[in-house]
Amino acid sequence: MTPSAAPSSPAPSVAPPAAMARLPGHIRKLVPAEREVILAHLLRLDPLSRFMRFGGVVSDGALARHATRLVSGEASAIGYFVDGELRAVAELHPLGTRLGKPAAAEAAFSVERPFQGKGIGSALMRHLVLLAQNRGIEELQVVFLPNNGPMRNLAVHHAAELQLDDEETVGRMRAPRATFFSRAREFIGDIFAVLSSASALQGRMLPPHLRGN
Repeated sequence: MTPSAAPSSPAPSVAPPAAMARLPGHIRKLVPAEREVILAHLLRLDPLSRFMRFGGVVSDGALARHATRLVSGEASAIGYFVDGELRAVAELHPLGTRLGKPAAAEAAFSVERPFQGKGIGSALMRHLVLLAQNRGIEELQVVFLPNNGPMRNLAVHHAAELQLDDEETVGRMRAPRATFFSRAREFIGDIFAVLSSASALQGRMLPPHLRGN
């Protein structure tokens, strides 16, 4: 699942936190109202990136259902935006409680082809780890096809233990315990996400001739 951002407008701009300024765009949590933005991103994935992200061939309808589940269930999502367009998404899906096993969640990534190989997946992973630790998740898993080099590199970079078989590779890494500072970081990020998404929605509602591009 490959580590493969809505048009600009005169709406009030919201500056991302300084820690997000290392990439040309910005990273923030996605909110339920952005289901269509998420779907548009998934539909822009080239066939290979789509195949690698979902581990097989999926239809446009399946992508639409996935976008709905992503914003209406227990999952959390982080997005990478460039010039107002969503270009990459990291997903955190809690796994069912298992007796005697650590609380776990699966991480999944999709990055549009022109933005792959730029360290975006690794930056998104750092944000997912923050979400995981604040939710009591002890183990993060990434599941990918054996020939998915970018995901393998991402897992190795974050010190995940790899388990291989003929069908898939599973990387497992530990998430740290929540702290006052990790919760404060997420709270600040949530405020930024709400303001940024509201600004983007306002821009999308403007007539095309009044938008910034």
